[in-house]
Amino acid sequence: MNIREALKQKILLTDGAMGTWFESLYCREEREYPETAVMEHPEWITDIHRQYINAGADIIRTNTFALNHRLIADKDRLKQAIIQNILCAKNAAMESEREIYIAASVGPMKYRNEEEEYSAGEEYKFIVDVFFENGIDIFVLETFFDVDMAKRTASYIKEKQPNAFVIVQFAFYKTGYTRYGFPMQRLVDILAADKNIDVFGFNCGIGAAHMNELFGKICFPKECLVSVLPNAGYQQELTGRDMYFQGCGYYAKYVERMIEQGVNIIGGCCGTSPEYIKELQKLLKKNPKPREKRISSVKNPKKLDMEENLFMQRLEYGEKVFVVELDSPFQKNADKFIEGAFRLKENQVDMVTISDSPMGKPRADSFEMAVYVQNKTGLMVMPHITCRDRNVIALHSAFLGAHINEIRNLLVITGDPVAREDRDTITPVFDFYSVKLMQYIKNMNEEIFEGEPFYYGGALNYAGGNLEIIARKMRMKIEAGCSYFLTQPVYSTEDIDRVRKLKEMTGAKIICGILPLVSLKNALFMKNEMPGISVPEEIVARYHADMEREEAEATAVEISVEIGKNMKDFADGYYIITPFQRVNLVNRIIYELRKIII
Repeated sequence: MNIREALKQKILLTDGAMGTWFESLYCREEREYPETAVMEHPEWITDIHRQYINAGADIIRTNTFALNHRLIADKDRLKQAIIQNILCAKNAAMESEREIYIAASVGPMKYRNEEEEYSAGEEYKFIVDVFFENGIDIFVLETFFDVDMAKRTASYIKEKQPNAFVIVQFAFYKTGYTRYGFPMQRLVDILAADKNIDVFGFNCGIGAAHMNELFGKICFPKECLVSVLPNAGYQQELTGRDMYFQGCGYYAKYVERMIEQGVNIIGGCCGTSPEYIKELQKLLKKNPKPREKRISSVKNPKKLDMEENLFMQRLEYGEKVFVVELDSPFQKNADKFIEGAFRLKENQVDMVTISDSPMGKPRADSFEMAVYVQNKTGLMVMPHITCRDRNVIALHSAFLGAHINEIRNLLVITGDPVAREDRDTITPVFDFYSVKLMQYIKNMNEEIFEGEPFYYGGALNYAGGNLEIIARKMRMKIEAGCSYFLTQPVYSTEDIDRVRKLKEMTGAKIICGILPLVSLKNALFMKNEMPGISVPEEIVARYHADMEREEAEATAVEISVEIGKNMKDFADGYYIITPFQRVNLVNRIIYELRKIII
């Protein structure tokens, strides 16, 4: 019978871990991936499948979890590895007198920007096609963390073959959140509503006890099919190998509790072995049929009870805001930095924003300096937060710490890459790019910071490329909770027109960037060495080599005010980047700009 009919009659049992079990059997010194070991030793993989079938598994997953370009870059070799692993699963299944369902194991891919995400989506299609070509129409998208990618891949599978069977499984932290910040209940509501997903569930990340605890808090929006494949506890590194020490009896006890709560598919993830599957098979002899789940109506999305935020109020009321960027100190002395902040307070700027190690060069931490400024001056602050230097754990921790310290405004950007000369010694992280990080904060706002949310803006690089592509990226950010945009510095009439058009296309709140040029050398540098920023020759010509500082600054004020005046009709405010700590110059520009907007 097909898998749909089987699930109507009983709980199905999957296999356990492939990677950790393979490692315990065959890896002696250097780590070897089972997905590629199949090319030399297919009998090893076939035997592992055989062990799980003999232990009682109804479903075996192909040994293809990590098979993507990161493991095998060449597409032809990748395809051959997938096919060889399919053959191993088929050979093991044919030896059994029972009906064994073979499911394609498809694991997650990491992507650091929109282009890599698009490439990953195309690669998933390629992988799915290889499985279809080789007679596999059951898919397990497992250990996923990106809801959008899971939904897109499931949709593609169903488009190619409507009768295909799709299981989607997400990994969770002990806190009950995915890597992208989705809580379990919200994820259940999303996946249960997707017609392309036949079974959804949870695997990896946590052990059976924690999974049972989280599972017990879930209410399902409708009758649906659910899978649970916990880890065998938590890994510990011993003699260079990942080891799991939770006993299979303890493991089975908590899986049994989840059976009582209505799961439809059970099995094992990292650290489990055929012995664990034998224990689960014993459970199913006592509990062969699925129980009823707790059903509830889908809750309406929570409405945030927004606390007072004067900056956002001014934006919403149509007042033009003034945001000034200060660079954090390179050294331990912050006297000039805080002196500048006090001068900006005297000038009643709406927000001070603090950069996060621009150009990939270390400065004092933007969050900590934001807290420092806010505590010292009472100014509203907006630290920049990049994706370059912090992994998911560090970002989550930083947001918690910032919120506790009453920071409520953020500028979320992907961040400049590490300089080429530093790449051998400095490792960039990029667990997110800007849109994904915004989605993460949006989830935190709805689940953790309800009633006291972060407001966050995004960067707008208006230059180059098709305007519709730029506008599409802006809309993605708006959907991810972005409230406004700060632009790169604007100088030319053409670029002013581009920003005006983007405002018309998206309806976004746009705070336009102004970076005063303080000398001929500075103007030439911006013109020739800053990609994406166009400084017209007529602006450069207004400076000369023997200018005194006072004359050059007067020219900078004139040009900045002219640019601001030309953007007055559409700008929601001005974002003034302080050059070389010259806060007095910035204050002069703000003074003159206020005259033209009254």
